[in-house]
Amino acid sequence: MRLLLDTHIFLWLISDNPRLSDNLCGQIKNSNNEVFLSVISVWECVIKYQLGKLNFPEHPDIYLPKKRKQHLIRAC
Repeated sequence: MRLLLDTHIFLWLISDNPRLSDNLCGQIKNSNNEVFLSVISVWECVIKYQLGKLNFPEHPDIYLPKKRKQHLIRAC
């Protein structure tokens, strides 16, 4: 199955947010599924970071690609 993550789902995933259901988390981590994140979602995160609405431990140019690769999420 192919999954396109919404921005907030990606953020919940990388922050281990309990609002992400076990079922959805399992689908994202299932190696039989192809998981994608739109460049628009990355752009949205960068803008929110610049506005002070999101905090990351590193600059989003470093942190977001690192987390995307860590979770085997492809860019689209």
